[in-house]
Amino acid sequence: MSEFDEITAGLPVPKLPESKGGRVPVMLVVGGPRTALGRVYRIEREILLGRAGEADAWLDEEGVSRKHARVVRTDAGAMIVDLNSRNGTWINGARVTQGDLKEGDLVQIGASHILRFVFQDQLDEAAHRTLVDNAIRDSLTGAYNRGYFLDQLRKDVSSAIRHKQHLSLAMIDLDHFKQINDLHGHAMGDLVLRHFSRTVATLIRSEDTFGRIGGEEFALILRQCAPAEATRVTERIRSSTEQLDLMHSDQLVPISVSIGLTSLPPGAATGDVQLLEVADRALYEAKHQGRNRVVMQSL
Repeated sequence: MSEFDEITAGLPVPKLPESKGGRVPVMLVVGGPRTALGRVYRIEREILLGRAGEADAWLDEEGVSRKHARVVRTDAGAMIVDLNSRNGTWINGARVTQGDLKEGDLVQIGASHILRFVFQDQLDEAAHRTLVDNAIRDSLTGAYNRGYFLDQLRKDVSSAIRHKQHLSLAMIDLDHFKQINDLHGHAMGDLVLRHFSRTVATLIRSEDTFGRIGGEEFALILRQCAPAEATRVTERIRSSTEQLDLMHSDQLVPISVSIGLTSLPPGAATGDVQLLEVADRALYEAKHQGRNRVVMQSL
């Protein structure tokens, strides 16, 4: 029997009705790091809150236990059960081991994560997700925007250091992008940016973070990814970009990228700023060597 089964033994099994006139219960993140704000976690049956990789609601903060709490769907809505967490689970300022959730209740997990329990219908949820995406994603390419990316990098570097894991960072620049705009127009430049971003999205994992840092410059965080694998991933990105077949006025538009790559080894204590500086130097070296290549530099 699992830890959760032991804690919740004897509790009624929910019938899972469509509560509140067709709306379903969700946990909405209203407080915490910018990278977490606005996220919505639908409670179909139950969701796990915590720092563990398998958590449904991944709350990456030092004060959050790996398996911190479970939210379980009930006939009336939901209840939350603390999983013997180190710092406790709080509903509206009161610490609980378990408790029913009423619409509007605020749940605190760790030092800063605050989730509001609400009911939403599908239109509410879709509209909310759209608003969140608009706030954290670049409107042209769909990549994460600079602010979100840098916040995520700080979190991921902190997590990699804490857990002694690999983390790799790539800085990516589209070669001769100004020339593409000058020769073929800004509409073609925008098309190149969109196609490049879509290509990258097909080549990375869901746990990786791809962002547009500015103009034609992008960056990629590869979590738990050692140098050899990071080199293979970025080389696939370089090769796939080179093979993009975009035409303008019956003329092929050549596209390539230069990539600077670095990796944080397990046990290192390097900050996100230094990691960015090394990856940026590697990118400069890739351009200096003739562009359309991946250059790795060690910390």
